[in-house]
Formats: sequence, structure tokens, C-alpha cells
Amino acid sequence: MKALNLIPVVALLLAGCTTASPDLEPLPGSFTYGEKAAERRTQAAPGTMIQHRFMHQGTMVFETYEVQPDHSYKLVRRSVQDSWAP
Repeated sequence: MKALNLIPVVALLLAGCTTASPDLEPLPGSFTYGEKAAERRTQAAPGTMIQHRFMHQGTMVFETYEVQPDHSYKLVRRSVQDSWAP
């Protein structure tokens, strides 16, 4: 009986989950800004996460890239910090 009560709860939780994340557009200063994905390659193994930080319009931008099977970069995460103390 209790298992039947959990089914709607689990269904609602799973409905809120999405596997597709919106594609982030590269900013000036990003590894992939102004180039095609095939132009930048790395020797890193596919699945490797690469961190990159840079200044953009007075804010510090932190980006994370994932190395794809063809050894190109895919921008997967970005955070921005308004005030930056080196």
C-alpha cells in the first residue's frame, strides 16, 4: 500500500528533472569564442573537465569545459563574480 503512495511522488520528482541543459553561448575571452568547435583541439582524454577564468566587462568569469570524443571543447558551466580580489 505504501509503495502505491510513493508512485505519484516519484513521478512528480522525475517530471522536474531535465537532462538537456541549455547551450551556453561563449563570451569574448572564452576558449570557443569566435571559432568553430572543430578548430580547437586538445590532447586531454574525452570527458576531462577543463577550468578557465577571465575578465569580461569588469567581472570575473569562471567557465568549465568538457572534452568531447573528437577532442574539442564543450562549454558546460559558467559562473560570474562581480567583485574580484586577486
